[in-house]
Amino acid sequence: MKIALDIGHANNTGARGNGHEEHAVATVIAEHLYHALVARGHTVTVLDYPDKTNAEDLNATIRAANAGTYDIGISLHCDASDNPDARGAHICYTSASGKKLAEAIAVTLCADMPGRADKTVRRPNLAILKGTRPVWVLVECGFITNSRDCRVMTVTPELIAHDIALGIESYNNK
Repeated sequence: MKIALDIGHANNTGARGNGHEEHAVATVIAEHLYHALVARGHTVTVLDYPDKTNAEDLNATIRAANAGTYDIGISLHCDASDNPDARGAHICYTSASGKKLAEAIAVTLCADMPGRADKTVRRPNLAILKGTRPVWVLVECGFITNSRDCRVMTVTPELIAHDIALGIESYNNK
C-alpha cells in the first residue's frame, strides 16, 4: 500500500502537557511508524510542514494527500484536556472505509491506551477527513495532559507505532 503519514499540527502549535508538545511527540511516533510500515513492504511518505501556521499546514497536507495517489492516510495527534485524568486513544473517521481502518487500528491501540468509551468516532467536520480523497483517519494517540498516556507516548512511542501498524495490516488484509 501507498501510505501518507501526517504529523498533526505545525511545530509549537498543538497541545501541550507534562512538559511535551504535540508536534514533537507525533514526530517521534511517525518516525517509528514509518519504519514499521516500510519493514512490512509499504511505500510511506511523511507529510510535515513544521514551519507553517496550522492553517497552512492543514492546507498543504490536504493538497499533498490528494496529489499523492495514496491508498490511506494517517494523521497523528495527541489529545489534551483540562482534566488530568482524561486518558485513552481514539480514532476519528468520516467515510465507511475510514471507519473500517479506524476500527482495525483501535483493536490494539485502544487496548494499550485505554480510557475512552468511544474508541472510534465519526467526525465529518474535520477538514483533514473531509478534504482528503484517500481513506483517511485521525489518530489521537492519547492525552498529552495525562501523565500515564504522555509517558507511553514519549518513553515507548514504538508501542503506539506498532499498534497502528498492526491495525493497518489488519485493514489491508481484509
